[in-house]
Amino acid sequence: MNDEVRECAAILDEAVRFEETGMAFYVEHGENAPSELERNLFRSLAEDEKRHKAYLLQVKSQLLAKNNPKDMQRGAGGGRRSTRAIFEAALEQASDPYTAEPAELKIIAGAMEVERKGYAMYANAADTVASERAKEIFRDLAREEQDHYALLKNTYDYLADPEAWHGFDENPLLDGG
Repeated sequence: MNDEVRECAAILDEAVRFEETGMAFYVEHGENAPSELERNLFRSLAEDEKRHKAYLLQVKSQLLAKNNPKDMQRGAGGGRRSTRAIFEAALEQASDPYTAEPAELKIIAGAMEVERKGYAMYANAADTVASERAKEIFRDLAREEQDHYALLKNTYDYLADPEAWHGFDENPLLDGG
């Protein structure tokens, strides 16, 4: 195994552990979330982390089978979904509008931090590796983490102030009188 393969394999191992941690976070909070919106959102994110893990294991298997990063297949982490579609699906299934408690917002802020760390990890990996194929794979994963962050930020804003969020989302016309 050459240094380039060893480096990619080590990054993939770290990424698998990261996705497992994220999945556990979302499963735990999805089971205990007080609102249907949060439960749906965290379940969806747990499924995304599960797909990321499976994808990373597949990529590592390809890497080790041929001992060459060029043989890793790019696949965007197992299927990208629109951030807006995920949020709207979670919102549609929710039937209990309410104002979030500070503790709930703290959990979502923690989830945002998880995604921020994931983005940083994948972006750093893309900057570190020499293989152009590995760079593409890690950039794709960084974009997915960034999308998750945006989804959580949108949810945070919605739960913190649903009326203001709806006003912003619907682009109201304020004429001052």
